[in-house]
Amino acid sequence: MENINPFLLPGAWYKGALHAHTTRSDGKLSPAESAAAHRQAGYDFISITDHEVITDMSEFGTPDFLTIPGVEVGHSKNAVGQQYHMVLVGIRQLTRAHYGDSMQMAIDTWREQAKLVFIPHAYWSGMVVDELMALERIAGMEIWNTSSQTDLGKGLATVQWDDLLARGKRWAGFATDDTHGINDDFDGGWVCAKSEHLDEASILQALNTGAFYTSTGPVIEDFRIENGVAYLRCSATSVINFIGHTQWGLQRRAAPGQTITEFEYKLTGKERYLRAECRDAAGHMAWTNPLYLL
Repeated sequence: MENINPFLLPGAWYKGALHAHTTRSDGKLSPAESAAAHRQAGYDFISITDHEVITDMSEFGTPDFLTIPGVEVGHSKNAVGQQYHMVLVGIRQLTRAHYGDSMQMAIDTWREQAKLVFIPHAYWSGMVVDELMALERIAGMEIWNTSSQTDLGKGLATVQWDDLLARGKRWAGFATDDTHGINDDFDGGWVCAKSEHLDEASILQALNTGAFYTSTGPVIEDFRIENGVAYLRCSATSVINFIGHTQWGLQRRAAPGQTITEFEYKLTGKERYLRAECRDAAGHMAWTNPLYLL
């Protein structure tokens, strides 16, 4: 992952859903209904990722609503006996991994066609740091999965993310719904990609280089590090965290009944990486991708 700060790049912010299911696998909404629901909710781009099948959404695309083909695939088993899942985006033909192939061999096979690959619901799947560290050619992992949260409270995976970042893994953090339309899992998490154009190549480049932030509600307006000082500006929130390697970072909390919209933090030189997150009074959160300091 490149050390790119999207808040310093030209372009506009585009709201995107990267993990959603329809009636072509185990979702409740038809492809047409899903496209309409996402448009109504203000999404600029979507990737429908039905299980093991690529759903053609091209007929629902318009100049201001981009559809990118995707699929969710499974392969092998992790240490606790659960199948590895992977989300593949920008794929038009699915090359199947062979039975008995290692997980990395499967990823290499899928990368022959997919332009973006990331791991979904790591907490829900019981993934541990050693398994995740071993995987390459992946843009990152879901740090928030709405369906996993509304299903059984295992939607937040920032602990796993920080485990990897502390060990030098430069992965981006994605927020998704994993929408099935069954248990209030729609429009609960998304990416905001910074791009000069709303087209597939530009959006996928932004996602692959970390030029995005993720959210379940709050808006992050600025995040930067200048002259040894980190700065975040966001919509009204209750808590802002700057998070670096292990214990390095700082939290700012609003006084009871009040909100905060910005925070500065002077680096100690020990952070190695720094990411920011904020949480509003309703519990909704937003996360930047890390800026790497080494």
